Amino acid sequence: MNVLWLAATSHSSKAGHPMPWITALANSLVAKQDVNINVVSYNPFIKQDEEVVQNGVKYTFLKVPDDKWDLLRGYTGRIKLVQNYLKDIASQYDLMHIHGAEQQYHVMGHGVNLPKVLSAQGFVTEYYRHLPSRPEYRHLSWLVAGYYEKRYMPSVKHFICRTHWDKAIVRQMHPNAIVHHNWELIRPEFYREIEPSTGTERNAVLFVGGVNYIKGIREALQTIDTLRKTRPIRFIVTGGGNKEELLKMVTTLGLKNIKPEDIEHRGMLSAAQLWATYHEAFCLLHPSYIDNSPNSVCEAQLAGLPVVASDVGGVASLVENYKTGLLTTLNVPEIVKAVEVLWENVLLRETLAQQAREVSLERFDQQQIVGITESIYQEVLANP
Repeated sequence: MNVLWLAATSHSSKAGHPMPWITALANSLVAKQDVNINVVSYNPFIKQDEEVVQNGVKYTFLKVPDDKWDLLRGYTGRIKLVQNYLKDIASQYDLMHIHGAEQQYHVMGHGVNLPKVLSAQGFVTEYYRHLPSRPEYRHLSWLVAGYYEKRYMPSVKHFICRTHWDKAIVRQMHPNAIVHHNWELIRPEFYREIEPSTGTERNAVLFVGGVNYIKGIREALQTIDTLRKTRPIRFIVTGGGNKEELLKMVTTLGLKNIKPEDIEHRGMLSAAQLWATYHEAFCLLHPSYIDNSPNSVCEAQLAGLPVVASDVGGVASLVENYKTGLLTTLNVPEIVKAVEVLWENVLLRETLAQQAREVSLERFDQQQIVGITESIYQEVLANP
């Protein structure tokens, strides 16, 4: 079977999220030698169109106009360019698999005569509601993206969803959609269990959202500030931004108990580096404003690091409160209480870690996910 994928995959021209669930699934499908995959991505940073093959998977990067200039045209430049390319090559493929609707890939696939299935990621129309009130570039960009998301979602018949939340959003936008369930693959490093924690020698709270407002960095800093009054807790941040930005937030928020030496910002870590960092932490803190199935939570659960997460979006499909993690609101005192419980109760930490890992090993079983993906492809072909 020849499958055309549309996905925002990373390119060496610009550092960013590695989209590991994309490459992991593509590699696993191609390794079975039942499927050939061409992953098509648009990219404004390359000088010309490029094709590369990695682990048997073909990646096609199409040069498109600069994002900000194209936004003034409603992103019609990149949409038309990619759409024309897809129409030229469509006859070589049996099926189109679109990964996410946030970046207009489903619009680019519209009008291309192939059976289609779309894997739900996040939903920009939902995320837009949580942008800061101060106007910024994302307000206009996400407003345009939200229009395309809602306008063209009904043009796709089949959807792959993971959580109660993404299923509900898809059915709200497209009541006649055929919804399939499947999880995404996790990076292989996290299938390895971290060493169990004992006592309080792991004195760090880990936050994997960088300085991202929507991921709850302000609430995380406020939580650490309260905990620092009575406990020698460190704060490790990975992801975008830098320590100077964190310290500026500490000042802006009027936090008095966090000193510069209490915070580390380690930047973008590889999977192996992040797995190693787990051994310094007694929990992952994820007080996000909105999420579907955040990889940071999935990876921590799979490796055996206890999680405190806000009960938003699809997170409750991942975390069962007091069984596979702790769920909170975005109220800082409630987050503080949950982190305190894990700091003080080593047995609970160990129990949550073990139970979350057991569930995750089954949830993210590679053979099962690959098999379900192939079955969904057959269903899409049978009912295009």
